[in-house]
Amino acid sequence: MNYITRLQNELAEARAELAAKDAALQAFRAHIASEKFCGFEADGSRKDWIAVRDVDTHLCQIIAAGE
Repeated sequence: MNYITRLQNELAEARAELAAKDAALQAFRAHIASEKFCGFEADGSRKDWIAVRDVDTHLCQIIAAGE
């Protein structure tokens, strides 16, 4: 494989990884904008709290996307 072909393949792989990470980020944004986190509970408490473990799970998925 020549140098230009190798660079083209590496570029395609990098673009695919970026696209996968972008999709994962968009999914996370949709998750935090979902009904689960909007408005108030029946007792009047806010619903916009998010668990650290939930955030970490999504961040791990974003980091692993495209690998």
